[in-house]
Amino acid sequence: MNIIWKKTLISLGLILTLLLISSLIINILYFFDIVNNNTVKYFKMIFILISFFSGGIYMGKHSPNKGYIYGLRLSLLTIILLVTAGFVLNKINLSTIIYYIIVTFCITFGSMIGINKKN
Repeated sequence: MNIIWKKTLISLGLILTLLLISSLIINILYFFDIVNNNTVKYFKMIFILISFFSGGIYMGKHSPNKGYIYGLRLSLLTIILLVTAGFVLNKINLSTIIYYIIVTFCITFGSMIGINKKN
């Protein structure tokens, strides 16, 4: 397997791990009534965008050149997984499409920053 595809899968694993950890933190805070339902919505969005951004940075740091191409590849793979889950759960509408576009920008921007932070 190509080294870039391995880094893409590692980056996807990083995204999923960060999502799992942030979900656990949010659920613990909500369970103990530290945060209310409205705050949980904002925390979820912030943690999700940070997770995708971090995965993009990792991908950019490990790409040989043109980080945005590799970021788009990672975001395409992520969008395929999200759309597949959306079709299974019957939750595809305009707001989810806008959400997928935001995720694509977040991963691509993270990979562009990651390619510039590479030393």
